[in-house]
Amino acid sequence: MRRISLCIVLIATGLLVPASALAHRPATKTERAAVLAAAVHQGEISSTQAACQTVTVSTVNQTYAILTWPAKLSKACAQVAANGEIVEHEKGTSWQLVAAGSSFQCPTKIMPVTVARDLGVCP
Repeated sequence: MRRISLCIVLIATGLLVPASALAHRPATKTERAAVLAAAVHQGEISSTQAACQTVTVSTVNQTYAILTWPAKLSKACAQVAANGEIVEHEKGTSWQLVAAGSSFQCPTKIMPVTVARDLGVCP
């Protein structure tokens, strides 16, 4: 009986490891501000649109972030909403545009495949 319990625990742990390896996270306030400021400066979004964005950081490589529209938009955000996602990459002290669009060809050459999967850009 003890062996069976141990096997179940080991199998369950093994199933959780891949899930945690691809576990993007919400940006911190500082990261969010920096990524949004970069996207506005690059002309990818307006400051009004920036206030509506969800910013997610890859846990595979925390120098990559993605800006997306939330599933539920407020009335103000619905008026300025657009289609697509913006991927940014932190190089040195600034965030730089990697890609913007509503779909990406995968595998992608513009970012590591593990990052693209983590951010949901590629399956």
